[in-house]
Amino acid sequence: MKSADAIIIGAGINGSTTAFNLVKRGMQNVVLVEKGLIASGGTGDSAAIVRQHYSHEALVKLVKRSVEVFLNFDDIIGGDPDYHRTGWAFLVPEHAAEVFDKNLAMQQSLGVNTRRITADELHEIEPRIQIPDVGRIAYEEESGYCEPKNSIVHAYVRRFVDMGGTLLDNTAVTGLTVQNGRVSSVQLGQKTIAAPIVVNAAGPWCAKIAAWAGVELPIEITREQEFIIETGPYGGPPVMPFSDFAQAIYYRPHTGTRTLLGRGFPKDYESDIDPDHYTHNADGRFIDEVRGRFAQRFPTLTGALTVHGFSGLYDVTPDWNPILGRIDQVEGFIMCCGFSGHGFKIGPAIGECLAEYITEGASSLIDISVFDLKRFAQGAQLQNAYGGNRA
Repeated sequence: MKSADAIIIGAGINGSTTAFNLVKRGMQNVVLVEKGLIASGGTGDSAAIVRQHYSHEALVKLVKRSVEVFLNFDDIIGGDPDYHRTGWAFLVPEHAAEVFDKNLAMQQSLGVNTRRITADELHEIEPRIQIPDVGRIAYEEESGYCEPKNSIVHAYVRRFVDMGGTLLDNTAVTGLTVQNGRVSSVQLGQKTIAAPIVVNAAGPWCAKIAAWAGVELPIEITREQEFIIETGPYGGPPVMPFSDFAQAIYYRPHTGTRTLLGRGFPKDYESDIDPDHYTHNADGRFIDEVRGRFAQRFPTLTGALTVHGFSGLYDVTPDWNPILGRIDQVEGFIMCCGFSGHGFKIGPAIGECLAEYITEGASSLIDISVFDLKRFAQGAQLQNAYGGNRA
């Protein structure tokens, strides 16, 4: 192959959905390139929690559409994303009540099936939880999680290939060529593929890819840890995912009897990570701290043993929101990166929006310009209502 209509770099959730939707929209020669196996980067390490509680309308619209896709996946895409519609709860301390109320009203105005519930209502859903420090609770009955988390990417890539797309996995991109201010080709070792459109969906490697085209991205790579405990002997895992702002942790069911746990904002971030060389295990100190916080929520699960710890990477922008769309410096070079931990849950909608944007010039679901790279130079960073990555 010497040329393509478009090349997508990175076969995680956002690269695969974009590739699929470009072919679905009639683009004939689309190549999806992945340095390892599909979903082997940030997507494969994601907690894969799907929740719709955001404070920016664009993100709410994206995740609302993604939930529609998750719930109707076989009809819309084809295949099984292994989506578990368990419901999701957000536990918020009293000091954030005003922001919570404002966000909930906005989400409801956009059609999200979300509501505030009382502590008694939550105890009807999950009787074991203890929440003396929680002032507000949001509940989304259509939200949940994917398990295993790479199933959805495999489904998208399967359909992409069936429709005529080309997957090049275990194939590293080694360079880009820019001529007369526009991208012209991608180097794959000794091979070169010419293309007028290149989508940078390389996750933790996105800044390196952009630099080959002379573009500087304000991306920081952070190491994010999670671990799994065996809760089967103690009544099983929590019945649904929780984003626990009051304890700054999150947790969800994992493969039947187990529970996956991670740490949320506020926390110290381990940054400036080399995505090709970092510690893949979870630290003992991290596990002990999160277990202690979780024990305050679920005292009956304190005896559960830790069975596995791991870490993955976020590609983080200064405002913890993605960079999407064209850039001024290089025509044809499309950004799809900087998802800062939000990428999985909005992935289905990102692929639809970006493919429409590439083929039609704009997205009908959101105005992609809100996530333009220029916002950082213009001092127009997005503000996150709860701080940090709780957008």
